Amino acid sequence: MGKNVKNPKKCIVSCRVNDSEMEALSKLAQEAGTNISELLRQSIFLLEQDFRASA
Repeated sequence: MGKNVKNPKKCIVSCRVNDSEMEALSKLAQEAGTNISELLRQSIFLLEQDFRASA
């Protein structure tokens, strides 16, 4: 049985990237002190805010 968490993540998003894109993701995540998954979650939130502000 899995552990109980406050915000379970049940959905998986998969995307192919090239070497330079992976390097950029890894570098950004390391600089932000996080992992790529959390970096992308934060990016989605920021994109959503920007999109709503410009609508």
